[in-house]
Amino acid sequence: MTAKKSFERPAINEERQKREAEALRANLARRKQQQRTRKSVDADKSAESSGQVVDEGEA
Repeated sequence: MTAKKSFERPAINEERQKREAEALRANLARRKQQQRTRKSVDADKSAESSGQVVDEGEA
């Protein structure tokens, strides 16, 4: 009686796929950099609280 609806995604053109892939890579790089920054800040804080001297070049 009623036709079945297609739940397939519409075709995505190549240009859009390239843009999305580039955006995902940029997002991943940004998140990795944030994580590295957070780890270095946490290391500095833990070193300060334990009384260790942290060399700025090593952190």
